[in-house]
Amino acid sequence: MASSQITLETALINPASWQDADQNAPIPLQQHPVYGLALEAFGAQASQLHFISGGETCGGALLIHRKILGILRVTTLFRGPLWHSAELPLTTKISCYNTLRDTYSPWRWNFLISLPEANDDPSTLTHFKAAGMKRIMTGFSTAWLDLQPKETLLRSQLKGKWRNQLVKAEKSALSISIGGKKSHQYDWLLDKESSQRSARKYQATPLGLVPAFVAASTPKSGTSVLSVAAIHDRRKVAGALFLLHGNSATYHIGWAGDEGRSLNAQNRVVWEGLLALKAKGIKFLDLGGLNTADLAGIARFKLGTGASPITLAGAYI
Repeated sequence: MASSQITLETALINPASWQDADQNAPIPLQQHPVYGLALEAFGAQASQLHFISGGETCGGALLIHRKILGILRVTTLFRGPLWHSAELPLTTKISCYNTLRDTYSPWRWNFLISLPEANDDPSTLTHFKAAGMKRIMTGFSTAWLDLQPKETLLRSQLKGKWRNQLVKAEKSALSISIGGKKSHQYDWLLDKESSQRSARKYQATPLGLVPAFVAASTPKSGTSVLSVAAIHDRRKVAGALFLLHGNSATYHIGWAGDEGRSLNAQNRVVWEGLLALKAKGIKFLDLGGLNTADLAGIARFKLGTGASPITLAGAYI
């Protein structure tokens, strides 16, 4: 299929448009329309793009736009597009990227950087080369956990050490509190994360993303937040915050104090969190980036859940 058979249609962000995507595949946070609306609260410009093939929409993408020095336009397509069918031919996908490349031309000072939700393997590089795109950066690693199996199977998939720590936490005097999108149920976690960032001197997604994400959510958007707190002797000793986006969720913030770590409270927090997500109909959990060099302990903890690590294909122009 030639690229001329693909047309692009730019539309206002529709919070419910995620329902058009293939529901048997994860929907990354960065491609959910409400994520774009939340970023606009920080001054970003976001738009939704639809790929039209043969008069029908075959996929969509959330794009983030910015200007550099007032003249250079840079558009980012992060962890997309979302294809509407698992059966969509590869030739059609390549044609979509061809059309994107032609639309966002560096010759017009209009650059597109695409970071697809695709595995880093030779076939991916071949496909993007066929679409006329060049890799400029290698991809990062993350871990997806399929929440669709029964609870007993999910538990059996836990790594031995992780499961033993969970059993220890379950036998302790911990109590678990599950919260939703009321700010007082998660504000304490944002405070802990702020202190954690200052102490460890690292930067991450702005903490204001969470209230902006909640504010942009609608009854049809399929978005929300879920917080989990582990309480011991009336004190919060560990917790986690998950962002819900369509059929998927993201492990956004995790924290444990010294007491919580001694009780393996974070194992209990994450386990109770994924069960609560499963009960809400969430199919897939993105446990977030895996940094085995600087944060090997956190990476081992995430993989201890039985999640499947993937390395993404990188950035292309």
